[in-house]
Amino acid sequence: MAKLLVSCLFLVISSSASNLTGQDFEGELSQWETHRPTGVQASFMMPKKPFYVERSFSPLEGKPPIKVRIFVSSVLEGDITFIFSYHDLHTEPAGRQAISEALQGVVRGSVFNVLGNLLPAEEVGMSQNPFAISLDGNLGLQYVYRFARDKEPFIVTSRVFAVGKRIYQLNCIMIEKNYDAFIPAKFLKTIKLHDPDHDLPPRPRKRPS
Repeated sequence: MAKLLVSCLFLVISSSASNLTGQDFEGELSQWETHRPTGVQASFMMPKKPFYVERSFSPLEGKPPIKVRIFVSSVLEGDITFIFSYHDLHTEPAGRQAISEALQGVVRGSVFNVLGNLLPAEEVGMSQNPFAISLDGNLGLQYVYRFARDKEPFIVTSRVFAVGKRIYQLNCIMIEKNYDAFIPAKFLKTIKLHDPDHDLPPRPRKRPS
C-alpha cells in the first residue's frame, strides 16, 4: 500500500533545474498561504496554490479501494515540490505498536519505491532517521532520504502521522544541489488538526414553523 501511495505522489515531480537563493525566502517562497480543504480535518501552508489530484487503489483483495487525496505545489520551475496527502485505512491501527508498524511501513515504502536511501541522521541534524515525532498527541515520524530522477539527485524531507485510521503525509522534495533545510522545516510544521465538525459545509437553517 505504501509503495503505491508513493507512486502517486512522485507522478508530479519535475526534473527541471534552476538556481535557488536559499534562506531569504524571496519570490515564489515569500508568501505562504493556509489551505484548509473541506473534509481534510487539517490545514497546511504552501507558498503557491496547490493543484489537487486523487488516486484510488485496492491494497487488499476483497476490500473496497482506498482513495488518496493529494495536494501539490511546485515552485522555482519544479526545483522544489511540496506535497500534502492523506488517506483513510480500512481499519484503525490498535495500539502503539500497530501504529508504529503502519508508520514504518510508509517510510519503507517511500524510500524503496524510488530506490532511495535514508540519509545518516547526523547529516540531517537528527539523532536518528526516522525520528519519532507527534502531532497533538498522535504518533508520527520524520525522515529524510535521497533518490535520483533522470540522474539528478533529490532530497526528500517527510513527515507522516497516524490520526485514528487516517494517515497524513507531508513531503518537501528538493534538488540536492539547492537543498536548504530551512525550507522543509517551515513547510512540515504548518500542518494543524481541526475538529471534524468544522470541516463540514454549512448546514441550512430550519425555517420557523
